[in-house]
Amino acid sequence: MEQTAKRREWILLALGAIGAGFLNGLLGAGGGIILYFVLGALYGRGAKENLVLSSTAVMFFCLISLFFYKGNAALTVRDILGVGIPAAAGGLVGALLLNKIPAHAMKKIFSAVIILGGILMLVRA
Repeated sequence: MEQTAKRREWILLALGAIGAGFLNGLLGAGGGIILYFVLGALYGRGAKENLVLSSTAVMFFCLISLFFYKGNAALTVRDILGVGIPAAAGGLVGALLLNKIPAHAMKKIFSAVIILGGILMLVRA
């Protein structure tokens, strides 16, 4: 019985990860959001753990997208590094602050960023 539950959990996680990867590959963003909620639904971990796990997956999404998108766009290594290095610095600062910000505040920040991003995409579309 327990093995069946574990298998079901693994299948749901795999389907969520495939969906997240598809969305991220198609739109260039959004996969981490899906994965965040899939992880929360399946494992009931805290917001911080879900953010760390979904961020790790996003790193892989981004590396794969970079490989394929670079072939379809006129990007130079300078363009990529011009965005990548500051983004890595911001990620480092964010990771260091993660331990200092309470989980309930992280949920509110995460939600606000998603809502703001959605509004901006609708207004600018």
